[in-house]
Amino acid sequence: MAGRKQAQRSAQRRVRTEAPFRSYAPERHGAPRFSIRIVERTQRLYPAHKHDYFQVLYFMSAAPTLRIGLASHKPKAGSIYFVAPMVSHQIRFDQGTRCIVLYFDLDFLHPGLSRSYPISELVRLLPELTPFAWQNYVDFNARRKQADRIESLITSMNRENDKGGLFAQEMMRAELSLLLATICRDHETEFARLSTRLPAVGRDSGHMRRISAFIEDNYLTGPGLEEAAKAVGLSRSRFCALIRQYTGSTFNLLIRDMRMEDACERLVLTGDSIGQIAYRVGYNDEKYFLRAFKNAVGMTPSAYRLKQAKAKGTLVEDQAS
Repeated sequence: MAGRKQAQRSAQRRVRTEAPFRSYAPERHGAPRFSIRIVERTQRLYPAHKHDYFQVLYFMSAAPTLRIGLASHKPKAGSIYFVAPMVSHQIRFDQGTRCIVLYFDLDFLHPGLSRSYPISELVRLLPELTPFAWQNYVDFNARRKQADRIESLITSMNRENDKGGLFAQEMMRAELSLLLATICRDHETEFARLSTRLPAVGRDSGHMRRISAFIEDNYLTGPGLEEAAKAVGLSRSRFCALIRQYTGSTFNLLIRDMRMEDACERLVLTGDSIGQIAYRVGYNDEKYFLRAFKNAVGMTPSAYRLKQAKAKGTLVEDQAS
């Protein structure tokens, strides 16, 4: 009985902390979605969330931080990122960030085809979706010539979206297909090289999807290794080996680093006390949080907040938490 209650509490804790499904797109209302917009002159944190459409983020300037799944990125001008459906991600924009955000449903790109497969299997049917499957394994930062082509296609899509008209959707669909195919062509050699060591379609890819989803949804609760391995149906040794093989890190370091990234965001964007931030990122013991933060970041939370405030000139209250 005690074991059953403990399992129920663990399940309830996971439900409460799961990265929420949060759509920033209109409802479908039967028609496949496509939209494109420019984000600029805003300082905001979009906390970890998931949605059911494909998303492309193209940066025309640097941005503070972006996390997709288990990997963190530092966007710069020319960076492009691909977020597959139901992949947890969070992003922070500041006043100087200029970013084009594009999203679409699969049946916009290929009418009549619905997303009934995991992305790693879907790329076998639609190779142009490969960047979404391998986002965190390939550096998609565009060189100048590539960036010019990408910006030209994205600008044209944005213009068609604003203009509308009878053939606007067909034009945007064609340009979206060309954008994805261009990215794939530019990175074809990397894809071929990486295909020998990335999670194979089948057993390993299924294990890594479950591992990633569990960590994304539960890192703030501080799950133990035993709990995590059991939740995804693996032995401890197999669980650890897969994480090491495909992330180059360990389970505990992944959890710590994701929590510290969240803490850094809150130190910059909120006026919360150190104790409040510690609690929000999963630490009940403030002293333990202080030690963990200094080990990870190289300075105390207060020093980090002061350094960032001096760099930006101010602290802005978080309106997205």
